[in-house]
Amino acid sequence: MNPKYKWITLASVVANPILLYLAYKFSHPTLKPQQSEQSEVLFFPDEGLQCPRLNTHRGCLDKKCRFKHTPQSLARLEGILKSATTSCDVCMFVIASQQLIDILVELHQRGVKVRCIADNQDMDGVLHALRSNGIVVRFDKSDYLMHHKYVVIDSKWVLTGSYNFSRGGMGINRENIVKVNHPHIVEAYLDEFNEMWQLYSTSNFSINFRKEMVYQGSG
Repeated sequence: MNPKYKWITLASVVANPILLYLAYKFSHPTLKPQQSEQSEVLFFPDEGLQCPRLNTHRGCLDKKCRFKHTPQSLARLEGILKSATTSCDVCMFVIASQQLIDILVELHQRGVKVRCIADNQDMDGVLHALRSNGIVVRFDKSDYLMHHKYVVIDSKWVLTGSYNFSRGGMGINRENIVKVNHPHIVEAYLDEFNEMWQLYSTSNFSINFRKEMVYQGSG
């Protein structure tokens, strides 16, 4: 083969993949670098309460300590929720665990944007514990159940499964939570949350001292 044509052929082999990449990139302007996908699964109930000193520098030195010295799911869930830095969107059929409500209040006080959606059948504790601390809570006002159970953290992570923010979910029932950061999954859950957030924006419920539901009109 003529050396001239050999160099032309070699240049074409090298250039073609580059040209194909540039063509693909410019035809997909929103294309972003692939995020490292991670997942984690938590199962409930726990064997017991995790020792609060388990993950400290020195660990637990009390030989008579009655707490568990192996990682427990509830402690892990609390750690995941507390890791939120910008936003925490909670969509739960039941929000009744004071322990987890306290974490949401703590996030709100740290400046994290906390939004909560719940079913209107479990409004009593939610309204008083969250709204009284400045957290916006919206409810499904239909005759059907808002049966979702998920949390979106920082628009990057989704926690979903059978687990409710309830006392039964914490220590009695067999439950599960899956934590994922797959961009398409996170986006789908966030879109669903935002759609419901707008849908329920006109519902403004409160509960009087006789624990009766009172509709106050649109707001």
